[in-house]
Amino acid sequence: MLPGNSDAGSSSDQHWLRYGYGLTAVLLLLRLAYLASGTIELSPDEAYQWVWSKHLALSYFSKPPGIAFFQFAGTWLWGDTQFGVRFFSPVIAAVMSVLMLRFMAREVGARPAFLLLLVITSAPLMSVGTILMTIDPPLVLFWTVAIIVGWRAVQPNGKTRQWLLMGLAAGLSFLCKYSAAYLIICWTLFFLLWPPARIHLRKPGPYLALLVFGLCTLPVIIWNAQHGWITVHHVEDNAGMSSQWHPTLKFLGEFFFVEMLLLNPVFYIASLWAMIAFWKRRRENPLWLYLFCLGAVVYWGHLAYALHSRILPNWTAPAVVPMFCLMVIYWDARWRAGVSAVKGWLIGGLVLGLSLVVVMHDPNFFAENLGRPLPGDVDPLRRVNGYAAAAACVEQAREKLEQPGKPAFIICGHYGITGEFTFYSPKARAALHTGEPLVYCITSTRPQNQFYFWPEYRYPEYRRGQ
Repeated sequence: MLPGNSDAGSSSDQHWLRYGYGLTAVLLLLRLAYLASGTIELSPDEAYQWVWSKHLALSYFSKPPGIAFFQFAGTWLWGDTQFGVRFFSPVIAAVMSVLMLRFMAREVGARPAFLLLLVITSAPLMSVGTILMTIDPPLVLFWTVAIIVGWRAVQPNGKTRQWLLMGLAAGLSFLCKYSAAYLIICWTLFFLLWPPARIHLRKPGPYLALLVFGLCTLPVIIWNAQHGWITVHHVEDNAGMSSQWHPTLKFLGEFFFVEMLLLNPVFYIASLWAMIAFWKRRRENPLWLYLFCLGAVVYWGHLAYALHSRILPNWTAPAVVPMFCLMVIYWDARWRAGVSAVKGWLIGGLVLGLSLVVVMHDPNFFAENLGRPLPGDVDPLRRVNGYAAAAACVEQAREKLEQPGKPAFIICGHYGITGEFTFYSPKARAALHTGEPLVYCITSTRPQNQFYFWPEYRYPEYRRGQ
């Protein structure tokens, strides 16, 4: 197996490590300040899952319980505010940055580790994950922990406790998003491609890790068993598995170019190049192969599935960190070998990516600099603005309709808008705590969202005559 970096304790490496810690601290403070400013509002998914946090359960209609518990903890600390809902997103980003900095510094060197942090910061998709509190930040955090602990476990002197920790990290990742199950495929591929690692298959470690992972899935299994396995049907519908397959290039091009934009065009191409170019040398360096297996399975798997169905950009989120790690290692080696153009491409990628990230944080950038806002269908910040004003208008109309003995209530046609109006209407937010909601999602005869499973949201029964 690949030994640790022999220069890890050098003064130069310590210098780059300090830079990395400093960058992480500055970014954490800037992101917390940005959240406190209230520049953008909650996205529909954030607001919807905030409602979940008021009904803690073993699982939910479309997602595992992790996001609800994160939002519960954030709002317990900071109240039912935008800052409370999103508090853990920049904290998760900071924790993950420290973990990857130390891992890369130990295995490769502190300078490439610091560059990795810069590269990740300049990827718009990863930057969004440091602000919005959706299911992806905790998924990526625990996936990253599984990568780090798993690498230690697979060494010749790997300990059983490291396998147990790896199983726990994978299980916690699953409790945030079901795609964490890909980790099992990733690990299987690594065992197939790297024979020295198979020595562990004759030991209890990998099997104990699978056992721990399996135990972590029990909350989801129990909840689904109690609710007709609705999540299985929902995931099938989302993935298009219930429809007949007609191979098409329509979604493939869309997936490729959207991913290129969101992952930074320069670093996206550099990542693909690195994944392809390293293959000829895959038997020389197990760390390279390991990172490839932990990232390429997810990315290339979704790329192939785009021949069947539309792939949402965030579905590849867990693949980004190992892809970028492999990219940094590969191109750092190329730079050391005398390819001087690497430095120019690095600078160009950072300038382009950081510029995109800054623009994405300012809802008024185009209106102020171009004289007119972007059309709604192309504005990336459309989904995080306007809900507070809309909720105020709707609440005003509701109050006008309200009569003594016949209260008026609000019905929304989408679960996300139901969450938004509940969060941004003070009266609706207060009513949520009484068990008598003021905002409802339109009822349906079959489960279409989590509101279906909460009796108090069946307004035809509880609001009859109003």
